[in-house]
Amino acid sequence: MGTFADVRAAATAAGGPPPALIELPDCLVTPGFVDGHTHFAEWAVGRQRVSLSGCHTRAEAVSRAAKGIVTDGWIQGQGFDPNGWEAPPTRESLDQVLPETPAAFDSHDVHALWVNSAALTRCGIDRSTRDPEGGRIVRDASGEPTGLLLEHAVRLVHRHLPRVSRDLVLEAVRAAQAAAHQLGVTGIQNVEGPDALTAFQRLEQEGALRLRVLAHLPADGLEAALRVGLRSGWGSEWLVTGGVKLFLDGALGSQTALLLEPYEGSTDRGIVLTTELDAREALTAAARGGIAATVHAIGDAAVRRALDIIETLPAVAIAHRIEHFQLVHPADLQRAARAGIVASMQPAHLLTDIPLVDEHWGARGVGAFAFRSLRSTGTALVFGSDVPVETIDPRDGVYAALERVSREGRPVGGWRPTERLSFEEVLQAYTAAAWVAAGRGGAGGTLAPGQAADVVAWSEPAVQGARGDGGAFRSARAVLTVVGGETVWQA
Repeated sequence: MGTFADVRAAATAAGGPPPALIELPDCLVTPGFVDGHTHFAEWAVGRQRVSLSGCHTRAEAVSRAAKGIVTDGWIQGQGFDPNGWEAPPTRESLDQVLPETPAAFDSHDVHALWVNSAALTRCGIDRSTRDPEGGRIVRDASGEPTGLLLEHAVRLVHRHLPRVSRDLVLEAVRAAQAAAHQLGVTGIQNVEGPDALTAFQRLEQEGALRLRVLAHLPADGLEAALRVGLRSGWGSEWLVTGGVKLFLDGALGSQTALLLEPYEGSTDRGIVLTTELDAREALTAAARGGIAATVHAIGDAAVRRALDIIETLPAVAIAHRIEHFQLVHPADLQRAARAGIVASMQPAHLLTDIPLVDEHWGARGVGAFAFRSLRSTGTALVFGSDVPVETIDPRDGVYAALERVSREGRPVGGWRPTERLSFEEVLQAYTAAAWVAAGRGGAGGTLAPGQAADVVAWSEPAVQGARGDGGAFRSARAVLTVVGGETVWQA
């Protein structure tokens, strides 16, 4: 960092080659973006399957599902969002185009599964099948499964799906890494199981890992992690161990997020995925063993429960964090800051969730996506995408945080506009704050001497975006991405 003469002299003193000169006079240069919440391998593999994202009707989704490719006896896909459809997802609608081949499609929020009759038969699910703990088989008036499974009920199907080979995951992740670089993403904070971790390790062993990865551990691997003495913050320049990911509730779109009061027009308060006792025991054992808490909480009851538990935990090498923090009761706004808890949030959810918040949470929605209110208390915000729920493209997240509108640009003037952030604040949540949350504060995330050379140059509209115009930043593109001083993408 400095004048070209300074950089050339530093390179010479270090014994390295002369630095390359790339002139980009009309660009905005920022630190590399770190996506604070990804399911990266799931997204990588899903890029090779049929996508139902963006389908505005059930008929459109069924038509697209029919084009899926059979792999190991199944058709799989993801991305359907039935909110606003003319009719709910049912097995009969899929049976019209897929009468014989078992088919399973993950929802947009990955908290529901839509299957056809062949899949129900293959998995032995019928009217006599009981709802599993923490899950629900949606049924019609006669008690027959409709083909929609919620939360832990999806496991009744997942255990029958063909296993994706680790070699396939590796090659999918390799290709997805290149796609991420083209969007200005230089790091991720990933929430997945051992197959994803193995893929990152293999890329690092090859010298090909060019994303800085904070890898959170699944809760079902906690006992093994403690047994071998794994600790949060351990790792290398490229791959660092994060916290243990534990689910307290579901999601807004599936109406399974856990609420203090029922959903509007309902008596339902959502689904408990992990009891408070079980969560407290697991997270306490993890923290005592040096592993941070990484807790999924979307509804205000789940957020309160997460705060209640994490406030009692001992500190470890990286910060405890709550993933999503989507709806917070006003009485709980200051608690994360006081306890040093990171709020890992996904602004791009605003693009699809604004009408859902109004419909399902009503006036309580004042506590939803409360970026400004949380930041004003001193809460550390880390922004991400939740890919494949939303696109990994950070431009959508920046746009949503600046403008606070739906994908269609409504409401005019922004939804709860007092919760907007400035461009600098949004950028910090995608860069420096993510490095701090990974226990590497001061090593990267800003443009300063001595920092890791993770840099993105954005095309000219981003300059206007830096003045607060979310639409302008969204229309820009990454023309140069550098990771660790190495150019990994150049338009």
